[in-house]
Amino acid sequence: MKIDFKKIFLFTITLFLLPFSKDVFANQLLLERTSYNYVIDSYDINLIVNENNTFDVEEKITVFFNLPRHGIKREIPLKNNVTRLDGTKSSNRARITNLEVSDNYKVSKSNGNTIIKIGDEDNTIRGTKTYVIKYKYNIGKDPLKDKDELYFNLIGSSWDTIINNITFTITMPKEFDQSKLGFSYGGFGSTATEAISYQVSGNKVTGNLNKTLYPNQSLSVRCELVEGYFKGKAVRSEPVKYLVIIVPILFTIISYAFWYKYGRDDEVIETVEFYPPNGLNSLEIGYLYKGKAENYDITSLLVYLANKGYIKIMEFKENNSTNFKIIKLKEYDENDENERIFFNGLFKDKTEVTFADLYNKFYKTAKEITHRVEKENKNKVFESATTKMSFLVNAFKIITLLLITIPPIYEYGEIATTIFALVIPYIIFNYLYTMISNLVTNKKHSNDSVIAFIIMAVFMIIFVSIPLKTFIIPAIICEEAYLVGYIIGYIVIALLNICIKILPKRTKYGNEMLGKIRGFKNFLETAEKDRLEAMVMENPKYFYDILPYAYVLDVSDKWIERFETITLQEPDWYDSPNTFSINTFDSFITSTLSEANSAMSSSPSSSDSSSGSGGGVSGGGSGGGGGSSW
Repeated sequence: MKIDFKKIFLFTITLFLLPFSKDVFANQLLLERTSYNYVIDSYDINLIVNENNTFDVEEKITVFFNLPRHGIKREIPLKNNVTRLDGTKSSNRARITNLEVSDNYKVSKSNGNTIIKIGDEDNTIRGTKTYVIKYKYNIGKDPLKDKDELYFNLIGSSWDTIINNITFTITMPKEFDQSKLGFSYGGFGSTATEAISYQVSGNKVTGNLNKTLYPNQSLSVRCELVEGYFKGKAVRSEPVKYLVIIVPILFTIISYAFWYKYGRDDEVIETVEFYPPNGLNSLEIGYLYKGKAENYDITSLLVYLANKGYIKIMEFKENNSTNFKIIKLKEYDENDENERIFFNGLFKDKTEVTFADLYNKFYKTAKEITHRVEKENKNKVFESATTKMSFLVNAFKIITLLLITIPPIYEYGEIATTIFALVIPYIIFNYLYTMISNLVTNKKHSNDSVIAFIIMAVFMIIFVSIPLKTFIIPAIICEEAYLVGYIIGYIVIALLNICIKILPKRTKYGNEMLGKIRGFKNFLETAEKDRLEAMVMENPKYFYDILPYAYVLDVSDKWIERFETITLQEPDWYDSPNTFSINTFDSFITSTLSEANSAMSSSPSSSDSSSGSGGGVSGGGSGGGGGSSW
């Protein structure tokens, strides 16, 4: 520990002089003064209260430096937790503007305070120095519903030294009830008033504290005012701040214009189709229909390859539960690379696997296939120009997020928390949006998956409430522009997500294929029994050949239902202990594909005025803060 010899010397001299002093009280003061690096010999506060609930503050602080110091630091709070004598509490976020300082200074923010560092790094001061600090302090709306109030810490509780000779002047904007005016001083929560003297002349209050304030003590004023005393409260937004609202709305308009002019698909002409477009497997049909490949499109290849004689699916009982096994019948020998990757990803060096073998393993294969399908078909199905516009709309999303988050956090929050305020809500919002969109547009999910989603959604909402409550809400509620902008911003992000989904325009080929697929899907949903019987007579495997396509087109339930009264042969790739019927097969295929989809897509997760204090307590109001030397 570094020994401060100068301070020890001053303290020793003081002890030496004590016995020779005629004034014991003076000796005590001398000892007290030399116990600190600096002391404040006088502190004068001139507080002008404006009708819009803002305060013009002028502080004249005379400091005596016992040791050489560069100057002082003045800490003014931007976050205020207000505590009243009647037990009620409120909070506000303040804004400091029009800052003027009599000496060189630097401003920063830390721990919810504006830090004014006054002085020169190249020079030190010893002895007396006076500083004058002026600023406008805006605490926004008055929180009380049935009355207004002035509640201000004239001296904050964060000074680390003694303060003597405190004087104050408070100028109110108009008449007020003097009986509702009160002061308090001391440690936090103190209601002491006896050392305070003040006079009221018209709308001006002048007074002083006839006592020394020690470190962490404060002086506060509170006055209850009639409702409506303050007018035009919390009007703090400069026009530029409304860009937080205007710019995201402009992004939405621009994105809509992109879609309207360039992204609208041509009219889709549906054709009558009894079979899927020639040469395309169920995975490719799924991509052409929806414009993206999803997990259950990949899962459909299980039935598709089974129909082609490569695998058998066996159902068996184990420990009173139904399980499934996939058995390799022969090596894949065709030219479709995605089918080959799927087949090899199933078995690797095995000849049979259960779904348990695929959990947290097959997802890499699924990702590879999804990437390949996207790469192979994207430019054939969608016009590249509109695909590039999707990247621009994505940029609009990011800019909107930055715009609605960073300005309020910078002005009223903590810069260090920006990453949490940006990333966590955005990720969770997009996840929930995607999941809700999938649940609404797709039916390939079990009741268990819906319940799992609800549980996950609740967990995520609780999780996101932490950064919202801690970092974001306290900042955005300070100004209506920020609050409205934040709400509108996330509405805009949702709309931009929709725009990204519909913006890519289909090419002539993509549009033609969509017409054929829609026609094919329409047939699957509406085909009459006579037509289906004729198709089965022509091709006994017709029902099973079409099944994987019905699955990706989300009509497998209707497709199976239409064959309830049509005699079908049992497929050679189906192995079950149950007697074959369309109903048992329906149950079998539903369970098989549901479990397969889960396994193949899984990945490791990783106020009483008679008290004389006006209902206030020392340190309970807004403003104040404190300071130190440096």
